Amino acid sequence: MTGSWRLFLLCGLLQGAGCQTGTNKVLFATNVMPAIGSCVTVPCHFTLEKRFEEDLIPECKPIWRKGNKGPVLPNLTKESTGGMSVTFRGNLTAYDCTTTFYNVDNGSYYFRLECPNKLQWNFVDEPLTIQFKGDLPAPLLTHPKEQVVEGTLVELGCSAPSPCHPHPTIVTWTPTLGLSTQLQRDNEVTSTLTFTASHRYHGNNVSCTAIYFKQSQGKNVTISRSYQLSISFSPRNTSVSGSPCHPAREGGCLNLTCTSHANPPVSEFTWYRIHGERILQIGNGSALSIQLFNTNNWFFCEVLNGIGTEKSNVYKIDIQGIYSTCWQKSLSNDHQIRFF
Repeated sequence: MTGSWRLFLLCGLLQGAGCQTGTNKVLFATNVMPAIGSCVTVPCHFTLEKRFEEDLIPECKPIWRKGNKGPVLPNLTKESTGGMSVTFRGNLTAYDCTTTFYNVDNGSYYFRLECPNKLQWNFVDEPLTIQFKGDLPAPLLTHPKEQVVEGTLVELGCSAPSPCHPHPTIVTWTPTLGLSTQLQRDNEVTSTLTFTASHRYHGNNVSCTAIYFKQSQGKNVTISRSYQLSISFSPRNTSVSGSPCHPAREGGCLNLTCTSHANPPVSEFTWYRIHGERILQIGNGSALSIQLFNTNNWFFCEVLNGIGTEKSNVYKIDIQGIYSTCWQKSLSNDHQIRFF
């Protein structure tokens, strides 16, 4: 691939960045704003006049200075624990000048190409401005905007800056509800957590944690952000409880209560009495007071919300003189009934 063709592709990818073929330009973000205490990797590309294309050879050296005529920053193969330095990560013959900066402070930094021929050029018109901002930020957590229904797939996203390529930010999820993937792109890391919605997760908090390496302290720093899950599900664990009016006897009354776990909450409660092989609807509401008979004191409730319905267990009370014995049976297993 010729140098001119490479320049054409580069300019096509960097539209709007002022790129023109046949000019000496260095291209990167106008202002780089890393967090305090972090090293920073700056993606960087450059273009050259046509007369210099043949002079761009593997023996060329990248040079960075702080200030146009300031000191040259040491180019180290390993990161430095003290003093300003850089590690060159690009490929000059591919017009790539990507560099990681260590222990630098606010200011303008200038790039120079120094080759063992006539190509020795200071890119003085396009300085890199580094301006440190506040401390490392909390990750950004994204969640579904629509209602999440039990049984559907849920996707949560978490992104955090990853300014220093030798120490990429790591994103973790707590709890691990499903499959998570992580993607590093430019100076940002993004993680996606995918799981199947369950009523067991409703109301639980899911945390996304960004693990940063803080060069100034030589250790990892963790920052988290949480989201409370809201899962819609049909009624579950529906049951009936009862307490006889005092004294409990034939012709007396029974207080029944129907409870269920659902989201959204139950909107309709319907009560039924089992009369032989028939089912009689006898009332509505979460609580009901009914008259007791010598027989047919079998009851259950049915509940409804916007997602589905569920029937409770069967509740029976036996009348024995002025005393009562209360017990419950499963509607599905212990009583064969027909609905009319």
